[in-house]
Amino acid sequence: MASFFKNNFYLFFFGIFAFVGSCLGIAGAWFYLDRNALINDGVQTVGVVTELVRSSGSNTQAPVVEFNLKNGERHTFTSSLFSSPPAYTVGESVELWYNPKNPDEVALSGMESWLLPLIFGIFFLVFGGIGWGGLIYLFFKKRDIAWLKQQGHAVEADFTGVRYNTSVKMNGASPFVIQSQWHDKATNKMYVFESDSIWYDPTAFINGKTIRVLIDPKNPGLYYMDISFLPESGN
Repeated sequence: MASFFKNNFYLFFFGIFAFVGSCLGIAGAWFYLDRNALINDGVQTVGVVTELVRSSGSNTQAPVVEFNLKNGERHTFTSSLFSSPPAYTVGESVELWYNPKNPDEVALSGMESWLLPLIFGIFFLVFGGIGWGGLIYLFFKKRDIAWLKQQGHAVEADFTGVRYNTSVKMNGASPFVIQSQWHDKATNKMYVFESDSIWYDPTAFINGKTIRVLIDPKNPGLYYMDISFLPESGN
């Protein structure tokens, strides 16, 4: 099982970001649509901020708003959105909309109306952008590798070493990558190639001085290093 996760590290990494980003995006959309539904179907009135309550363990504050229902009854609503500095001041008049069937469902005008959708929207762009962008990249990479295996031009690149890729970590461990380089004599250009992640030190299994690399003849920067000679990782 550990080997499966390691071999699909990037898939799980980007998948988690895509899942979290999607959940945050759905939550942001729900807050936005729920507020709009309350504005469209609720009762509009004006309330007054009577006090600011402080959250336990922090300096953030939320407003307590009093307003009259349609039947003249005085109702008190305590916002669940705490902020610092507070978004409202005591004595401030606030436009609001409430559900006549449940007066505790209230949408306040001002910062509270857009802050939560904005926060969730930003996190959706960050997490979703990384996750879905990465998954799209992996999809095209897999497609390119399949094309290279069928139609790529094989070159023998000079083996230059094995690098420990500390930018990637899983359970405190990082993978290795094989490095090689190839001189295209036709264009007098040098190309540097790296393998996919290998979760053990492959140095002992590299017997020759060259590594087979499949390249796109029109764009050698598109390549796939053939490491099928290596044994599979067992854990």
